[in-house]
Amino acid sequence: MPAMSFVTTCKGRLDHLRQTLPRLVAQPDSECIVVDYDCPDGTADWVSANYPEVRMLRVTDAPVFHKSHAQNLGAAIAGAPWLCLVDADILVGDAFMASALPLLGSGRYLRPQPVSFGAYGSFVCARQDFAAVGGYDEAFEGVSYMDDDLYVRLEMAGARVAGFPGEHFTAIDHDHELRTRHYEIKDRPLNHRINFCYANIKHDLMRHAGRDLPLDSRRAIYAEVKRVVLAQAREGTGSAHLEVSLPVSSSVPQRYA
Repeated sequence: MPAMSFVTTCKGRLDHLRQTLPRLVAQPDSECIVVDYDCPDGTADWVSANYPEVRMLRVTDAPVFHKSHAQNLGAAIAGAPWLCLVDADILVGDAFMASALPLLGSGRYLRPQPVSFGAYGSFVCARQDFAAVGGYDEAFEGVSYMDDDLYVRLEMAGARVAGFPGEHFTAIDHDHELRTRHYEIKDRPLNHRINFCYANIKHDLMRHAGRDLPLDSRRAIYAEVKRVVLAQAREGTGSAHLEVSLPVSSSVPQRYA
């Protein structure tokens, strides 16, 4: 069994993956999983032809990129006790495994320190810890804050962050248009506002309930936050009121305003 499973997802990033995948494959004591999320570049075919040892997972009929779903799919087939989730534009240094393996321990997850903007969503955690918190929250849409949300939930569950040298992860430089090309909302700050508001509301409810919320409740909250924030952006108002009805089974107040 390998010590670590690298999981990366791709939708419209094959040019990046051509540069980053060879470095992942070369990492010792590891396996590599690539999720082709209906990639228009034919990622799965290229990976299978050039790196048959890589475990491929193909998603079809998904015109909008759902990163949380893609990451969870890759993590679900991982065989190693530790996961390293990296975006397709992250160049992983040759010495990463030698640096990270001594740091692995129960109740700990790892992030690059210092962390660059491009590598913000890259981290290492125990596969059982990832599963225990439910992985990425699939209520999130777009390009922002789902990583912060996962870190918060790992720490709510008792995990503590430790750092490995940030120079092991280098992001390939590219513009924001490429980041948002396959999302519904192309305005990155607007998407961040929606996701930030949703995450903070959800975390407050989790603290009250003492546990995570069911996915249907999370999706209901997200949909209402999205509706209100988008309306606020169209109208140019400075504040907004948000109210969500939740199922009784959620074990939280039925109305959250």
